[in-house]
Amino acid sequence: MTFNEVYIKHFNELRRFGRQLNGSTEFIEDLIQETFLRYHLELKKGISFENPRAWLYKVFLNLFKTGISAKKNEVADYERFRITDEPASDFQEEYSKNEKLRIVNEVLGQMEKKDKEILTLYNNGFSYAEMADILEINPNSVGKTLVRAIEKLKEILKIQYHEMFEQN
Repeated sequence: MTFNEVYIKHFNELRRFGRQLNGSTEFIEDLIQETFLRYHLELKKGISFENPRAWLYKVFLNLFKTGISAKKNEVADYERFRITDEPASDFQEEYSKNEKLRIVNEVLGQMEKKDKEILTLYNNGFSYAEMADILEINPNSVGKTLVRAIEKLKEILKIQYHEMFEQN
């Protein structure tokens, strides 16, 4: 793939990922530019990428971690997970879906950074191998780490919002 093809294919995906991590729009746009600049420089050196998507996410996440530690107070609250494209059968059902999504996002914002990161990567469709590479953890521990993060999320939701999530 050419640089332009990779850029077009992954730009919006990286922007959505940054929002899922609670980054402000301006901060995320800067990180995306820096990520693609680094990708372009690597291509100029003659490096080929087996999985450019995973490489971009890894660089972006590292830049995010570095930048967020320097700018802890610059965090915006954006919708982090996609709402399905399926139309709700009625307004109340759609409102309920959106409210559940808002609550899940709120709880994610309260979780430990490593749990939020693995849940966000999982939600974005990354394989266990890709998650291990991006998060720089042992590939054998991804499954267990992900299950623990999911269990923590479920437990918080049960405790704080049991009425809304008791059926799921």
